Amino acid sequence: MVGVLVATAGLLAAACTPGGPAAANWKVKPSTIQVVRQNSFTTAGDRPYVIQVGFRSKLGVAGSSSAQIASQCSSGNLPAPDAAPVGTTYVVPPGSADINFPAVQNLDIGDVLLGTAPLEIFGTLSFVMNRNVLPFINSCAVSDALNSALVPVLKDALDLLIAGSAVPPTQEQLVDLVVGNLNNFLAAAGSLIAAIIEGLGNPDAIVGVGVQLLLPTSGAFAGILDAGFGLASLFNPGLANGFIPIPGLASSVKVKVGSLLPSSATFDFDGDAGHYVYTSTIG
Repeated sequence: MVGVLVATAGLLAAACTPGGPAAANWKVKPSTIQVVRQNSFTTAGDRPYVIQVGFRSKLGVAGSSSAQIASQCSSGNLPAPDAAPVGTTYVVPPGSADINFPAVQNLDIGDVLLGTAPLEIFGTLSFVMNRNVLPFINSCAVSDALNSALVPVLKDALDLLIAGSAVPPTQEQLVDLVVGNLNNFLAAAGSLIAAIIEGLGNPDAIVGVGVQLLLPTSGAFAGILDAGFGLASLFNPGLANGFIPIPGLASSVKVKVGSLLPSSATFDFDGDAGHYVYTSTIG
């Protein structure tokens, strides 16, 4: 028993850094939109663009939640009329709708269990749009609606669901708490997204919404997350690539969970509003 305790202590010490790991800056960046089936039936091509809402919240740290928005429309980087006919892959201008996450600490399991730093949960909601208004209209109504109706509500939900939760003292409780908070957050986020989509009534069309929930993990803790989804995929193939099927959620909304590490993600939105294949990168 003493030997096991000594070995466990050694593993935890190796998997943590006094004061927490060095902070790094991350970006979630829209990359491309492939138009497989157009949204507009009256133009030669679509005008696809992206609005992103980003969020972050620390487990058990009251008031640590924040949410932000970045939009190609608001930044003045919309594509030209008819820019993307069927079969076209539109490249999103770099920096036009990036979500920035500064000063992120990617934690190993020892960092969390020994309290060197709190675990923080990050994420983005990428609204993949088609610009349907007349070319001379310069307003950004959908971006404005999301900023006023979703961003503050999302922050409040994060404070309740994540920042208001206690950091567990054991590995098992930590994993259970992370999974529980993710499930609760997904249910809340799904309701919020549905409410926004149904209530907009705006000429610009929402073709799909790609949700990424990101854990800043490293080492053994990243392995726990990967192993968890690997086992889950045996029972639900939809989880094999980190995508989570949620009963009652619109088919145009895709939810993906993973680590906040250099990577890319592909979202295939095929519904009544068109068929777009959207890719984003993390770096």
